[in-house]
Amino acid sequence: MSNNLTPLSINQLFSQGSYYSIPIYQRNYAWGEKEITQLIQDIADYAEKNLYKDYYIGTLVVYERKDESKGVIYETIDGQQRLTTLTILLSTLKNNKTKLNFTNDISWFKLNLAFDSRIKSTETLQSVFDGNDFFNPNFNAEIKSAYDDCLKILIRIVPNERIQQFCDYLFEKVLILRVPVPSDTDLNHYFEIMNSRGEQLEKHEVLKAKLLEIVSDNKVETKTFSQIWDACSNMEKYVQYGFNIEERNQVFGNNDWNTLEAQSFDDLTSKLNIVNNNEYDIGSHNLSAFDILKGKKSFQAKNELSNENPDRFNSVINFPNFLLHVLRIQQKTDIPLDDKRLLDIFDDVLSDESLKHKTDKVNFVKKFAFNLLTCKFLFDNYVIKREFLNGTDNWSLKRLKWYSGNKVSYVNSFIEEQNEESNNKTILMLLAMFHVSTPTLVYKHWLNAVLKFAFENTELTSEAYTIYLRKLAKSFLYDRYLANSPKEYFEIIYTNSGETQNTESDIDLSKLDHGTSVENFIFNYLDFLIWDKQNDDHFKFTFRSSVEHYYPQRPLDGLDILAQKDVDRFGNLCLISNNTNSRLWNLPPEGKKTFFLKTNAYESLKQKLMLKERQWTLLEIEKHGKEMKEKLLGK
Repeated sequence: MSNNLTPLSINQLFSQGSYYSIPIYQRNYAWGEKEITQLIQDIADYAEKNLYKDYYIGTLVVYERKDESKGVIYETIDGQQRLTTLTILLSTLKNNKTKLNFTNDISWFKLNLAFDSRIKSTETLQSVFDGNDFFNPNFNAEIKSAYDDCLKILIRIVPNERIQQFCDYLFEKVLILRVPVPSDTDLNHYFEIMNSRGEQLEKHEVLKAKLLEIVSDNKVETKTFSQIWDACSNMEKYVQYGFNIEERNQVFGNNDWNTLEAQSFDDLTSKLNIVNNNEYDIGSHNLSAFDILKGKKSFQAKNELSNENPDRFNSVINFPNFLLHVLRIQQKTDIPLDDKRLLDIFDDVLSDESLKHKTDKVNFVKKFAFNLLTCKFLFDNYVIKREFLNGTDNWSLKRLKWYSGNKVSYVNSFIEEQNEESNNKTILMLLAMFHVSTPTLVYKHWLNAVLKFAFENTELTSEAYTIYLRKLAKSFLYDRYLANSPKEYFEIIYTNSGETQNTESDIDLSKLDHGTSVENFIFNYLDFLIWDKQNDDHFKFTFRSSVEHYYPQRPLDGLDILAQKDVDRFGNLCLISNNTNSRLWNLPPEGKKTFFLKTNAYESLKQKLMLKERQWTLLEIEKHGKEMKEKLLGK
């Protein structure tokens, strides 16, 4: 079997006369903008830093099936999401060479993938390959959306001057390992084995062990570090729950639990020791950090209060990525927010010349641990979560509130006076706007900005927070998304402190008239500005990623066809869900209006304004576009 392991370049994968099928027992295509962005970002990063090295993107596990006309068809057992996405990505490149400004030869690319018993998916993939603007409403919405997303993501991630290099690298140096299973393999048993595979030690667990080793000479400091790490690692749980009641009184304020009392790692260690008086089993420190991780001994706070519903809150970020946010804030350098590189990033920092002595490394670890606790406390108080309560889920911005008897509840983070409404709702809407605009973790620069601002403003008020978030949103629009010369996020956040640098003369409003290539953030920011004036209680930010042409690109028979430049105007666009767009894609404006007014299910406040127009012609498109551009510019 080892002789059949075949590393294939992307060029070889799609041009050597091989045929691939997605069997019916596989789930349908399910990758969204988040996963596609990660794939393209990974390839772009590797191409920039390792141009002459091969980059393996995983395995393609296949079962060789004989076919009379095609010879061998590779039934794809594992890797179908990646294979389908690569097909869509290559189709995007093939059909948008002018838009993407590249001249690489891609004539070798042949469509060699089909879905068994899923005609809709196969036909959609064929339409994507052919570059047809015509999409049947019965087509696969996820594949259609992925095709639109690929173009938007390529434009965002790969600058024009690097597109040639990116494509050359993608075609020749990106490899996938094709692994055929033996012909007598029991596929049902194989899937059972794959689904029951044990998980490897996660990167953040390995990192914990490495940092523990640095402070392992001091048993008390090791204990403190481990408790901080464990308390912070559950992103769905408020950090106070990582400490028992007595510890909370010391660390988060006696009869308050909402003030971080400790001023440093050493101060925190002192406070914990006052409570515990060496209650932890010090003997466990004779074990290595990896032994501790493997469960031979763990640091478990005693008498932990567990009256919190663990399923109530859902975090906007995972713990490994959160560690990188904390590190960036501590180091004040442009540290990547890519948790796949977590260990390498920390290794680079620890190998810096400034940390060459053991004492320097110990101080770094202690400082990082305390900053981790501080940032998790700030995250819990000042960053939105998804809250599941009484059968519904909504965005929430809440903090813990202590009551006598050591009971707690969750209240709005900003309550300036009893029974008085604060800026809590506005802050929540701004944070939700940022969050849904960037589903990919590696691009959550807004979150880094928020944590940094809270970290540097210990007495954070709702007024100061609201002002900062508004400034940051405007800076993202002027200095990044519409800028003639876009600034890096790190510069916007760390150098400029969120203050907008560009003026109208420095931005290009024609970027708004690019159809599906217009960034999601722009639509969401505009919806916030509209909401800010109207306070529509029914509107909520959701993960909408499909740019709808209100006047369709390919309308039903009998309707006028507008020029592409006119249907791509900003006045004709709004952001809605993939499913809704797929359902209504070629209906005339009157048909869409009837649907939304009947269901009262508008998904965009910009769209709601469009629905109010009695008719929708080029005149209304231009008028609405002018009004929306002025609103974006604050006029």
